[in-house]
Amino acid sequence: MKIKYFALALALVGVSLTSCEYDNYDAPSAEFSGRLLTADGEPFLYDANRTLFKLYQSGFGKEDGGINMNVANDGTFKQLLFTDNDYELTLINQKLPFDMPDFPSLGDGQGYESILYNITGNVTRDFIVEPYYEISNLQLALSENERNIEATFNVTKLKDDAPDIISTKLYVSTSTIVDSGISCMRSRNVSDPTETTMTASIPLSYYRDKQYYINNFRTYAYCRVAIELDGIPDYFLFSEIQKIENLPVTNLPELP
Repeated sequence: MKIKYFALALALVGVSLTSCEYDNYDAPSAEFSGRLLTADGEPFLYDANRTLFKLYQSGFGKEDGGINMNVANDGTFKQLLFTDNDYELTLINQKLPFDMPDFPSLGDGQGYESILYNITGNVTRDFIVEPYYEISNLQLALSENERNIEATFNVTKLKDDAPDIISTKLYVSTSTIVDSGISCMRSRNVSDPTETTMTASIPLSYYRDKQYYINNFRTYAYCRVAIELDGIPDYFLFSEIQKIENLPVTNLPELP
């Protein structure tokens, strides 16, 4: 595997080593943190329900499965690590709807190139993400009969040979945590992937259904749309999270 090497001799400031009461090992004390950014320097909005980075500690090999370094919905990440160790950072071996120049694909399902870090203290590193499409101008509204939450948004193709968009998705949550882990969602097949304005919708009854949210009489909801690309079934491109208010609460079942 081709590896790029970065020697990071960073002073650990403001973090004290904590000895374990029951053994001779120190607790993880170095923080590896950073952001996913677009080429314009804007935050890349990620799906926190999907692992992106894998960290492998030197000497253990890839047989141990590595450490999943998760990314938040706003594109930030943070992971505690042991100091004075070498780590190999790479991407999850999955098809992704974006490229990351720091991790070129090895092709033929072999995953992505790695970066080797010698961790002696805190590390801060941002990574550029080049999505195949951009989602913008998300608009949320109730349908005229007040039975559906409807989303309209623009899609811009950023990579000429990007796979076609095959579906749009609308996720609805009672909180600001909205990603593919939300079961209250609805998909819509895309008949014309060249369209630049797309839609998604979900019945308001889904949001009120107790299988998703028990006794949900909220007059608001947090929503997020995503697009699925052909041949990339597990990782989607997401919009920002928006709040819709003044949702009707009539004709709901009585509380037990």
